[in-house]
Amino acid sequence: MNASPRALTRVFIAFLLVVCLWLPQVRDIASYNHSIDLDGLNNVTSHGNKHYASRNANQTSTTTIVPFRLLSTDSLYHHYNMSTTPIVLESHKLLLFTVEKVGSTVLRQLMRRMMGYADYDFHGGGIPHVFPKNGLRYLHQYTLEEAQHMMVSDEWVRAMFVRDPKERALSGFLMWRPPPVEEARLRSAARGELTDAGAGKKGKPGMLAQCCKTIANNDVNFEVLCLHHVSTFDGFLDMVEDPKTVNLTALAEDYRLLSGREKKDTAVRLKFLLRNSPSCPDKHWSPITQWRMERKFYPRLNFIGHLETAQWDIRRLLDKLHPRAWEDYGLSGWGSNRNESMFTSASTVLHAKGTENYLNDFYNEEIERRVEKIYADDYENEFLELDVVKVGEASRHYKERFVEKYLQGKDGYSL
Repeated sequence: MNASPRALTRVFIAFLLVVCLWLPQVRDIASYNHSIDLDGLNNVTSHGNKHYASRNANQTSTTTIVPFRLLSTDSLYHHYNMSTTPIVLESHKLLLFTVEKVGSTVLRQLMRRMMGYADYDFHGGGIPHVFPKNGLRYLHQYTLEEAQHMMVSDEWVRAMFVRDPKERALSGFLMWRPPPVEEARLRSAARGELTDAGAGKKGKPGMLAQCCKTIANNDVNFEVLCLHHVSTFDGFLDMVEDPKTVNLTALAEDYRLLSGREKKDTAVRLKFLLRNSPSCPDKHWSPITQWRMERKFYPRLNFIGHLETAQWDIRRLLDKLHPRAWEDYGLSGWGSNRNESMFTSASTVLHAKGTENYLNDFYNEEIERRVEKIYADDYENEFLELDVVKVGEASRHYKERFVEKYLQGKDGYSL
């Protein structure tokens, strides 16, 4: 059925409304002339992953079943990347797909231990994360034929640990949030008086600062305003939310309905602008499905563990690799005194699990719904085995699910 002239007119008016509302903001976000170049922000990531945008664009449906073939151009094979290239443990026929903010540090330490390093739990100077300092083996070091065999053989375990997206998002924010900008400096930035952003240096707040720096396009005053905005969890979500998930027409209408006083508020203007700008991708908070690897790899995973049940799942994984693997590598030798089992205390997982103590300080119902929308791809990726659960209830939910599988006699589930 052809659209009526009246319907087409409404669409055209809505389009004009969006354009008319957003263009002035780009020029006048802080009461001074301002121009922002948004090109290329989708390629901004702390670990130099230039293939983020191309991978995301070329993904195939998770439900399409096709013969698997590893290509030399595939992102996790054609060159080493600390966060995406799988770790290879030949002795136990294991491919480990680590994910940042999901116990990746201790999992890499486990790989070092299983390879025989006496200082397996050392953390510093690039160890255990950076190749070749960490002494680990990676998929890109093997021939294409060898790597293909590892990806398809039933003899090989292809494992990944995942985490409740609401906790992972907050964990990434708490790790990399910049400090709030002092009031006097904030007022100067709003007036366009600053000549030095004072951000973007190595370390904190480097991750988010780089995104603010890119979107500001050499405007240090906007950069400072942006940094202050993303120092809150709500502002952080404005920065990392993909505008493709936002109803821009409704967002423009919301802005139109604001009072004149509200429209002059810098935080309000920043919020509307950032939600309409390309997202700020990074390995510490981006949805796994969007950055980790091409979608064709997810059906090849044959082991999924959860950080919420890591103390049980790590034994399930090691038992799958060898009858003595848990006793040799997981039962003891962990924690600050090497007298704990893996994942049995916060010290074993370093900073990863402490986030659960802060959930109620940062989440409300509106923010919870936003995060569910941002991480929709992960929830819908059937191979990640993630459920939408109320904030703060992930630990209970996944433990109950594990116990249910144990009681059903599922292979490998033991307590």
